[in-house]
Amino acid sequence: MPASYRIVPQLNLYLVAFRGDITVDQNMEVYRAYRADPLYDGGQHLLLDAEDCRFPENFFAEVQRIAMRMTPYSEARDPRARTAIYAPQKVAFGICRLYRDAVKDKIPYHLGVYRDPVEALEALGLDVRDPEVRGLLGARRTGFGAR
Repeated sequence: MPASYRIVPQLNLYLVAFRGDITVDQNMEVYRAYRADPLYDGGQHLLLDAEDCRFPENFFAEVQRIAMRMTPYSEARDPRARTAIYAPQKVAFGICRLYRDAVKDKIPYHLGVYRDPVEALEALGLDVRDPEVRGLLGARRTGFGAR
């Protein structure tokens, strides 16, 4: 599945992982599933892992459509909730920044796009010394040893 999520209640977090090719509809489906989950909480922080995803050629043009379709989900979140998008690859980083720029004036919470896994985790107030936190973005990530 190109898009999946899991809720980590003890960290007040939900983690969305995009793998392979991702479409606007797949993006929306994962958010609909999350909202229907009994563990859903609008105050949970979002960590979106876009390291292993690829965007179709037309996705660049679809950023505005995603921003419009995400509005009801964004408005339902607690303004204190934060979002960190981990996108270390050049194309994914650029597309995620375009999304951020398209929605930043319409959302009540912080949304940051990061190439560094430690910065992404710390943006959510997570302690990167905690092994559970370090495991959120997978064991193959670099940058954890120095902090």
